[in-house]
Amino acid sequence: MEGLSDLSWMSQVALGTLERFEVEGYQVVAVAGSKGATYQYRLLFFEKTSNHPFYAINLERTILGDGVLTEQIGSKHHTLEHIPLLRNYEEFRIKALERALSVLPTIKN
Repeated sequence: MEGLSDLSWMSQVALGTLERFEVEGYQVVAVAGSKGATYQYRLLFFEKTSNHPFYAINLERTILGDGVLTEQIGSKHHTLEHIPLLRNYEEFRIKALERALSVLPTIKN
């Protein structure tokens, strides 16, 4: 599968890993962004044989401070939902995993 074209995930994994777990046979790394960063939280999905994520669900901050749930598949990046108040990691994790479980079966190798 095509890896994410946004390479910011590399420093986020090195500096802000919250947890690692497995979902539907994929390795998932949850990261938190630094204060003021665009990405507040991200779930990065890796195939077991890859060290480059192919899929991500993100909670991004807008310049106005609002939250936006976004999704990245390879080089594609799109907005899923505007979230007026930034959520904590646990709330983000639930929403992100619900989306991922509905999308992962549709992503082709």
